[in-house]
Amino acid sequence: MTINLFTFPLNNQSVFIYEEQKVSGQDWAKECLALAHKINNYDERNWLLYEDDFYQYSQYFFALLLANKNIVLAQSDQLERLRQAAKFAEISIGGVDPDNNKQTQFLPHFLPHKNCRQSSEKLALPQDSIAINANTCITLFTSGSTGEAKAIKKYWYQLANEVEALQSLFPYEHMCVLSTVTHQHIYGLLFKLIWPVFTDKEILCETIEYPEQVEHYCRNFNNTILISSPSYLSRADKQLSSHAIASIKKVFCSGGALSANVANDFLQSNQKTITEIYGSTETGGIAWRQQVNNPLWQLFPEHQATVAEDNTLVLASNFLPKNEKFKTDDRVELKGRFFSLLGRVDRIIKLHEKRLSLDEMEKELSHLHKVSACHCFVLDNAKSKAALVTVIELEKHCQLPDNTEQKKQLVNECKKALLSVFEPSLLPRKWRFVQQLPFNSQGKLVKAELVNLFNKSNTLNE
Repeated sequence: MTINLFTFPLNNQSVFIYEEQKVSGQDWAKECLALAHKINNYDERNWLLYEDDFYQYSQYFFALLLANKNIVLAQSDQLERLRQAAKFAEISIGGVDPDNNKQTQFLPHFLPHKNCRQSSEKLALPQDSIAINANTCITLFTSGSTGEAKAIKKYWYQLANEVEALQSLFPYEHMCVLSTVTHQHIYGLLFKLIWPVFTDKEILCETIEYPEQVEHYCRNFNNTILISSPSYLSRADKQLSSHAIASIKKVFCSGGALSANVANDFLQSNQKTITEIYGSTETGGIAWRQQVNNPLWQLFPEHQATVAEDNTLVLASNFLPKNEKFKTDDRVELKGRFFSLLGRVDRIIKLHEKRLSLDEMEKELSHLHKVSACHCFVLDNAKSKAALVTVIELEKHCQLPDNTEQKKQLVNECKKALLSVFEPSLLPRKWRFVQQLPFNSQGKLVKAELVNLFNKSNTLNE
C-alpha cells in the first residue's frame, strides 16, 4: 500500500468503532474538516490539546493539523501537567474543563458552538486533496515518572517518516486495532491513531483495560492487532481464550522492558510472538525484535547507528529533525544493524566508592524462578542516609510473605544469587515484595509509588 502522509486522507477506508457504533472514514473526515473551519477563525497558532475521549481526540488532532496549528499534547488533566503544557500554548482545546477556574486561569479555551458531528452532516468533502504542513510542530512530554516531564518538539514530517517505516516493516491491511495504551503519548499516538488512519484500519476507540474487553471485541473482529505494554502482557498471557488468540494476528509491545519470561510464556500459552518496539519520545522508534526468535534488536530501515566513547547508542534517523543526531542514554553492543542493550548510563551508581550497574543487578535477580520483575533504586530518606533498595514482583504462583520469617527466607535467596556477582557491601539494604510493580498507563514505572512502599508502617517493611 502506497501512503502519502502529507495529504489528509479524505476518502480513507478507516472505520472508528465508537461507543459500539461504526463511523466511516469519510464521515470522520467531514467532522475533522468542520472542526478545522471553526479553528481557522482563531488567530492563535499554538494549541494545547487534552482529551480523554479518543474519538474526539482524533478529530481535534487532525483538525488542528488541517488548520495549520501547532499542537501541544498534555499528558493528563492534572493541574501541574496542564500548567506545564500551557507554557507552550496560547489557547486550549478538548477536555480541559472550561468551568474549572484553576484550569482556565492560564489559557483561554476553544468551544465550538455546536456538536461537531451534528454540524458536519451536510458538509461535502472537497474534490481536491488537502495538504498537511510538513513543518507543523507537535510538542509531547516525557513521562516524568522520576522527575519533571520534559517537552519534546517534533515536526509532522518526523511522525510521517515513522509511520511510513512502520507500514514498510509491518504491512498489515484490513485489521482492527485494539490498544491497552493511552493516545496521550508517542507510542499510542502513532500506533493507535496516525498509522491506522493512513492505512485504512478499523480503530477501536475504547482503551482496553481487562481481558474481558479483548474477548468481547475479538468475537466481532476476526483480524486484530493488539497494541500493548509489558505490564499488561505480563498479566494477560494466560487469560485469553483460544477464540481471542485466533483473532489476534499481531501483538506489539513498547513502553518498557519486556522480560524474557513473559515473552516465552506468551508464546507457550498463546502461540503468538510479541513484536517489541524500542525507542523514546525524542527518537521515535529505533529498533524492533521478537526476542523468542532473536534477543538482538534490529534497527529500523534507513536508521544508522554508532557507539559513543561511553558505549551509548548514537542515532542518525529521518525520524529526527533534519541533519541532527541523537545520543541516547542506553549503552549497547553494536553488531552491524543489530545490537544488544547493556543498560542505561544513568543507572550506574557509585556505592561505597564502587561502580554498580542497577540494570545488571536487576538482570541477575530476574533469573530467579520466583521473580517475575524487579526494580532497584537509591532511596533518599530525610530520616536516614541514602540506601540501595529493591522492589520485587513475584511470579503469579508465589504468595507474598505474610510473616517476617517468610520474608527473610525470600531475601536470603535473592542475596545468595547476587553474591555470585556482587560484593556483599553492594547488596540492597531494604527489600519489598509485591504482586504487581506500579506502572502508569504508558507502561512506565511510577517512582512515587515505589518510594511509598518503603514509607508504609508495617512490621514486614522494617
